[in-house]
Amino acid sequence: MKTKSVVVVLAALFVTPAIAQGISEGQREVIKKLMADYAAQDKAVAAKQKRNPIRAEEFSAESGKQLFLKTKNWEGEDAPSCSSCHTDDPRQKGKHAASKKPILPLAPVSNPDRFTNVAKVEKNFSTHCQEIYSRDCEPAEKGHYLAYFLSVK
Repeated sequence: MKTKSVVVVLAALFVTPAIAQGISEGQREVIKKLMADYAAQDKAVAAKQKRNPIRAEEFSAESGKQLFLKTKNWEGEDAPSCSSCHTDDPRQKGKHAASKKPILPLAPVSNPDRFTNVAKVEKNFSTHCQEIYSRDCEPAEKGHYLAYFLSVK
């Protein structure tokens, strides 16, 4: 009986943190919905650019990470990146570059309130894409960005 108790306790020690490191079903559903929407929106962009559209399952975590860490604007000039405020590790707390106001972690795995509301995600993309890139982010960029955050463990 003592052996079973030890095994149960050890299992709890290793399994519980693994479960806790995941994202909630609500976060996953919001992100998946947004990615499907961005894939649909990319069809129009792709037609104008005469390229094949990106399907939701083709969004790239690596491309999203590059966007997150990007320190050049589209003209090649130095520019702040998302990580300027959110740190290179989106699981960590950040600090606004200008106001020094603390920012909760961006990664949904570290912050259960991130990516739980479609309207709020869209508002943040609108605000921060203008702030960082001086333009709206394209649907494919948003999809890559979200794929990156799904991959952060």
